[in-house]
Amino acid sequence: MTERPARKAEPLAPAELVYAANDASRRGSSAVVMFQLFSVPLIVGLIVSQLAGGTAALVAIVAAGGAAVWWWKRAPHAGGVVLRVDDGQLYVLSANRKVEKERFALDDVDVVLDTKTIQKVQEGGSAIPAMRFIDATVGPELDTARIVVVATSGRRRLALTEDYVTHMDATEWFGKIRVFLRKSGWIPADERETE
Repeated sequence: MTERPARKAEPLAPAELVYAANDASRRGSSAVVMFQLFSVPLIVGLIVSQLAGGTAALVAIVAAGGAAVWWWKRAPHAGGVVLRVDDGQLYVLSANRKVEKERFALDDVDVVLDTKTIQKVQEGGSAIPAMRFIDATVGPELDTARIVVVATSGRRRLALTEDYVTHMDATEWFGKIRVFLRKSGWIPADERETE
């Protein structure tokens, strides 16, 4: 079994890739979002108007509306890292680039998906909120995944995030990471082996 020589990096290959594992499924349903964005500021305004008057209520509505939008726009995420390729090494850094989590030789690394199947609990369809929880059912099986960097010569493994994200998001980032590494001269483990 002979290995092919590593490809040379493209002249303008990017040196870093920022991997931010956003999980859109954590935002909540549209009904919850509408309640947070519109109802909460109005309720806050109503309470403040009873306590302090109309001008204070208007200020409270604007402040609560701004806070609700800020809270909603914060993308909930499962974490993230920065992948840097330098001098034949793959560095996995924290999102702020201050901590080196792991270092791998580029020709000794493989990228794989760690998949897990889950079943989420779904609320019932009742118009009465308390009944939604009573009528809750177990939903269909869903695949979730996270990306793992593996050293092929040893047993070192590093999951890029602790949490699992939707399989579609993980697969999309899996492809982006592999393209980024290929541009830096990396060859996947299954392509290194010859028949």
